Amino acid sequence: MKEKIILQLKWNSLLLVLLVVIWWLSTYSGLVERFYSGKFFPVYSIIAQTLTVWIPFSLGDYLYGLLVVVFLAFFVKIARGVFGKNYLLALYYVLKAIKAVLILAICFYSFWGMNYFRLPLETRMGLNMDVSEPCELLETTAICIDRANLFRKKLNEGDLQMTNNEIFRKAEALVSGNSSLQPYIFSYLPTVKSPVTDLLVNYTGIAGYFNPFTQEAQVNTSMPIFSKPFTACHELGHQAGIGFEDEANLVGFILCTESEDALFQYAAYYNAVFMLLKQLAFQDGEAYLHLLKLVDSAVLQDAKEEERYWRQFDGILNDASSRFYNGYLQFNNQPEGLRRYSRMTKLLIAWRRKNASGF
Repeated sequence: MKEKIILQLKWNSLLLVLLVVIWWLSTYSGLVERFYSGKFFPVYSIIAQTLTVWIPFSLGDYLYGLLVVVFLAFFVKIARGVFGKNYLLALYYVLKAIKAVLILAICFYSFWGMNYFRLPLETRMGLNMDVSEPCELLETTAICIDRANLFRKKLNEGDLQMTNNEIFRKAEALVSGNSSLQPYIFSYLPTVKSPVTDLLVNYTGIAGYFNPFTQEAQVNTSMPIFSKPFTACHELGHQAGIGFEDEANLVGFILCTESEDALFQYAAYYNAVFMLLKQLAFQDGEAYLHLLKLVDSAVLQDAKEEERYWRQFDGILNDASSRFYNGYLQFNNQPEGLRRYSRMTKLLIAWRRKNASGF
């Protein structure tokens, strides 16, 4: 047993050194952009997406389930070793569990995670992020409210009955056919899938997620329909190599607004309106109350419906998921944590300033 423990220690030391090297390389965003995001990541994306695009279910969900089983098995074996006073056996399985974690971390950063450390999208797009002028926030919010009101009125019963598959296929087509974003993203076989079960996803408060190992984008199919197009495009942004959450939000917004579909257009401006209003409430409460009155009652009703939907799943699991994901984002070059999503308001204003005709 001592020989096995020594062997595990050697493996863990080697893997830890490799992980440290990866983290050290991640500090050079220019190199990450050029060699990882520009060369290695596309190769892995092509391989993984070619293998998983034909699978009708979320392979990544089953892999996550398998990982849970594996780590539960490690826990049981460690516990047996401790309670049986066979401490060498317990140490052996602790080291094996650590090795599994190190391998997963290396695979994560190798397959997709290094995109968190590439050059920011705002830099690559040439966006001026000096958006401190209050009038720009007011103007952008007012425009988005006007567009949200407009497209909400255009929605008919057929739009609101659109199936999940229809939404997913339209989102995929938007990524494949988009020209304004092509210089900044890598798109090969964009694919959106449903989770194996929406129930667990609901209780964790997740609207959508991306699996970096299998390159699959998933969207919660039981949430209100007006949130699905934007979420689908957001997750496809991650699939295309966008790491930061605010940047994926901007990609989702651009894709949806370039759609000819009223539901997609509405989803873009609906999500933008409430992000912008939240920022406005923080900066100027009086202006917030004034602009809130301009939001159409149907749009406000949609917001209330969405709030009611998510409130029913509030609980310990939701809180734990939020805390975990907040820490995950902070660990991966997003010190704002979950607040990173709201930074999309600055990107949106900068994007409007540069592309006013297309906004």
